[in-house]
Amino acid sequence: MLFGHQVSLLLILLLSIPLTYASDEQVQTSLSQLSLSLEQNPKQTLVKVDELNQLFIHPQPSSRFWFELKIIEAKAKTKLGLFMEAKQHLYELESYLPVMSKFEEAPAQIKLLQAQLAIKQSDISAGLLLLEQARNLVPKEHLTLRSDILHLLARALRYQANYSEAERVIKDAISLVAPIEDKARLATYYNQLGVIYDYMGSLQLALRFHEKSLNIQRQQQNQQGISNSLYNIGEIYRDLEKYPQALQHFKQALEVDKALGDPIHIANSHGKLSQVHLQLGKISEALEHSQEGIKLARASGANSDLAWQLSILANIYVAQSALAQALSVAQEALELAIEAKAKRTEHTVRIVIIEIRLAQAQYRQALSEIEAVMALPAIGNSYRATLLKYQAQALQQLEEYKLAMQSLEAFIDAKTQLYHDLDKQQALTMQQNVEFIRQEQALKLIQNEQALAKATLENLKLQRGMGASLLLCFMAVAIYIYKRQKQKQQFVELESDMMAESLAQKNRLLADVSHELRTPLAALKLTVEAMQHNIEPDPVKGFLKIQKKISHLDNLIKDIYQSAQFDNDAMVLDQQPVDVSILLNEIVEEFQPMYATKQQTLSFSEKVHDCICNLDAARIRQVIFNLLRNSHFYTSSNGKTQISMNVDEKGLTVLVEDSFPGVANEDLEKIFERLYRCEGSRSRDHGGSGLGLAICQQIIQAHKGDISASHSEMGGVAITLYIPHQSLLKSDS
Repeated sequence: MLFGHQVSLLLILLLSIPLTYASDEQVQTSLSQLSLSLEQNPKQTLVKVDELNQLFIHPQPSSRFWFELKIIEAKAKTKLGLFMEAKQHLYELESYLPVMSKFEEAPAQIKLLQAQLAIKQSDISAGLLLLEQARNLVPKEHLTLRSDILHLLARALRYQANYSEAERVIKDAISLVAPIEDKARLATYYNQLGVIYDYMGSLQLALRFHEKSLNIQRQQQNQQGISNSLYNIGEIYRDLEKYPQALQHFKQALEVDKALGDPIHIANSHGKLSQVHLQLGKISEALEHSQEGIKLARASGANSDLAWQLSILANIYVAQSALAQALSVAQEALELAIEAKAKRTEHTVRIVIIEIRLAQAQYRQALSEIEAVMALPAIGNSYRATLLKYQAQALQQLEEYKLAMQSLEAFIDAKTQLYHDLDKQQALTMQQNVEFIRQEQALKLIQNEQALAKATLENLKLQRGMGASLLLCFMAVAIYIYKRQKQKQQFVELESDMMAESLAQKNRLLADVSHELRTPLAALKLTVEAMQHNIEPDPVKGFLKIQKKISHLDNLIKDIYQSAQFDNDAMVLDQQPVDVSILLNEIVEEFQPMYATKQQTLSFSEKVHDCICNLDAARIRQVIFNLLRNSHFYTSSNGKTQISMNVDEKGLTVLVEDSFPGVANEDLEKIFERLYRCEGSRSRDHGGSGLGLAICQQIIQAHKGDISASHSEMGGVAITLYIPHQSLLKSDS
């Protein structure tokens, strides 16, 4: 209300006097407020621009106020999805360039807006061409305009899945605006960098930059920026399978988007809400949001966004077993994705079509679709592994066993390569973390230098004319030089140590996992070779053996990935009040049938009832599952496993112990190490990854607790979980 009142007063003032007599200060104030309004409320901005346009009976391209007003009008129309009007508006503005020579940034600014319009309409190629022209036209001294061009260029490269180049470009944009402390642009660029890191799989860095962006946007009260940050943080929570948190962020983003009026942003928020509802099994809610997103995307004429929205609808139809509808929608999505050159969406839609073909038992058609996708350029190992798996399934159903085995061999190779890619990604994440720390330290060093220089200057002013000033200045410079050199040396040592530690961790992980992968891969290859040479008389049993080994391999890679995420602090706990007694009773009931297969007994003893703890129930359930699974596998038939729970003034203690056999003393100290295998009776291959206890330790440590192993009085192993008192909320009962 205050902003609208100020603009109205300015409008009355400007309309009440001739334009030639309006002061530069008045004009600049009006333009600044319109620019701020453009980010907060583009609808209102367009209304105010129309009112200010009444000042001009005829176009005045020589007027700075007229030119800036037209630029704001083009931006507002683009934000509101009025693409045809914005396009015509920019063409008209471009026609006045010959008489706007004194506005040296005008040609580059118009090209930038034309590029933004093209990218909004999914014409990435045209957008890149216009951005290249803008970069050649922009004057070097116009830092903010240069950074805006780089920001849009990074977005276009991201759409083309060229993430490494997009990262480089957006960092160049940040380097231009950071020294001049342009907070509005810094927040926008941090958000863009966070999205790029999200797509690269570096979730920790992505979340860090999104939170930095959100903090600045809230300080600036930029509603559109707040919406963008909420949307992207929600996407990270969705990747982490934290669906309630993702749902909350997407809902908040949608409310802000509706208030601002950008149809593409509103459609995207509807699409994300549809995806989360689908993953939560809420089909009707997912369908409602999907249909709303499709309607908005169609009206905007953005084929890339429409293809993505239709791919979500196809997945909903698959969940409803409406395969014919799913196929029709997916084929329309594929045509739009190809037309828009949206590679990421195209690959996703093609996978959906193949899944539909398999569900319809159209195996020949599925194989044809698979071959078409495999022939596409730049198919990553993840997509390739999925395609080979589907190809083997189709060939198996057609009883073409020899070809199916070849597909399985290729699938094994792709899965192995996926592990190596994962290892490289983790190493890259470590390197990026080190680089981020280095940049923060460098920034702090610059700030310290500036602060010291400012303090020295003030001291010189106060002590001017006094003989002591020279001595004080000399001492300050000497101390500064000494501290600066010492700080640089400390930083170099820190960077060296961190890089060495990162490299050592990477090498250890690579060596351990390579050794661990060798056994299932060797067994898998032997089985495949046996089937190739007809040694295996029953192909069906042979395929069952292969599928079992593939499942083992999948579990191992999944555990490796999860453990690496914990190492990089990507785990986010969802701590809620939980009755631990009820949780443990539920788990014991679930495991009773498994224990009965070996005539083993499983019991639960609780010394305290109604213990309410502030925990991540899913993570604690994972810990207890791993411990009970190990106990079931390693304890002899007719053995016993007992769980007990106690709470005292220090915290919660859960004890899981079993009967014979036990482990040696030296093994008790090492069983929580990754990929460590005990010798003797507890080293049999039960299909585990060797990471279960290491993951348990990481989860308990994330709760600020501790886990330890000892000899059990029952003859086996006793695992003790301890979570300190500050994590507990005792029940009033």
